[in-house]
Amino acid sequence: MTPRKRNIVIGSMLLAVLMTVSYAMLDRQLSLFCQNLHPDVMKVFGWITELGISTGYLIGFAVLFVYFKFFRRRELAANRALFVFSAVALSGIIINLIKPLVGRLRPKLLFEANLYGFEPFRIGYEYNSFPSGHATTAFALAAALALFFPRWRLPLFGFAVVVGLSRIVIGSHYLSDVLAGAYVGVMTVFLLMLLCRRRGWMDFPGDSDMESTGLKQA
Repeated sequence: MTPRKRNIVIGSMLLAVLMTVSYAMLDRQLSLFCQNLHPDVMKVFGWITELGISTGYLIGFAVLFVYFKFFRRRELAANRALFVFSAVALSGIIINLIKPLVGRLRPKLLFEANLYGFEPFRIGYEYNSFPSGHATTAFALAAALALFFPRWRLPLFGFAVVVGLSRIVIGSHYLSDVLAGAYVGVMTVFLLMLLCRRRGWMDFPGDSDMESTGLKQA
């Protein structure tokens, strides 16, 4: 097993443990705590949470792709725009397939009826808490952009963390939902990057260095 694959396996296992602990010990307490925050705090996070809606990003990067591909003839910029679009779109498709299968009850049902847990294959807003779609979008966007702009990695992921936190604060998701969404978003970007490399569709910053050291296929 290569170091990269080993790190992914270890990271995935640690995250699974963290989500389990969160479900058993943290989710309810944290969500109930957030319900008692000052209304102004809730209002601010209500604005922030809108940044996790994927529609604007999908439209924006689709427009950028068309602009760079057909009007400016800049293949690199067009490919990067298409990559970010694909990462956000694919991660969104994945979580929308997972949500009804898992059927996790949203915090709303905890607040209103003291209900907590899972009802697999239930359809409806109240039963699609896991994973968080907003967190998935934010982390997929951050991870994709960080590939091309590594110097902006910290603020990009800081943005994603704040968006994920907003979902907990306003009572739309539990902590473990956000962790799962972050994982789906980042892993979607990683797997899409591997696919693009192996198919030769596009190069990424650092590929030339990896190739020279024999790490590109790791």
